[in-house]
Amino acid sequence: MDLTTMSTKERIEMMRKRQAYFSAVAEEYTSFADFIKAQEMWLAIMGIELTEHEDYLQLYIQLDFTEYEYYFIIQTPDGTLTVSDIILWQDEVCCNSYLNISTEERADEEDIFESY
Repeated sequence: MDLTTMSTKERIEMMRKRQAYFSAVAEEYTSFADFIKAQEMWLAIMGIELTEHEDYLQLYIQLDFTEYEYYFIIQTPDGTLTVSDIILWQDEVCCNSYLNISTEERADEEDIFESY
C-alpha cells in the first residue's frame, strides 16, 4: 500500500481501522502492566514502538520515510483500556498535529483522555 498516493480521506479511514484494531486488543486488559506484558513482543515484531507514560501508553508507527502515527492507549472510567480517537501524525502539509479521527477536527494533547 503506497501512503504517498492516498488522499487525506483514505489516510484517515486507515487510521480509524488501526485505532479500532488496537482498541479491540486493548479492551481485553485493565492495566497498562498487563497490556505491556502480553503485547510488547508482538508489537515489537510488527515494528510498532510501545512507550509507557504516566497516564497512557503510546504506540508509534513509522509508516515510511516521513509518515508516522502515534496512538494513545488510555484507561476508561470503567477500568478497561482503550485507544483514544486522538492521534498525532504528520499531516498533509508535513506539520505534527493532533487529529480527532472520529470528527476529523484538529485536537490538542489534552483531548487524548476525553475522546474514545
